[in-house]
Amino acid sequence: MASWTFLSNHAHVLLCLAENPDHKLHDIAERVGITERGVQLILADLIDGGYVERERVGRRNHYTLHPEGRLRHPLEAHHRVADLIAAFGRLET
Repeated sequence: MASWTFLSNHAHVLLCLAENPDHKLHDIAERVGITERGVQLILADLIDGGYVERERVGRRNHYTLHPEGRLRHPLEAHHRVADLIAAFGRLET
């Protein structure tokens, strides 16, 4: 993997969830290239920030994205999560 990327790991996790809201932590960690603990911490940030909701379904989690949320950095704050997903991924319903 490259030594740096244009998107943060938070964005990568969000895009993984947009692709499949039922991804396991292990699967997300493999795709993003971080540890499962790293994914847990990022998910906690995204949930606390109101960008994602977690719902327990049996023994698994289902994640619901809130695409109306604004990006956090001042340079991108005029864009919504939906814009990021539209540019780099897809939101399955």
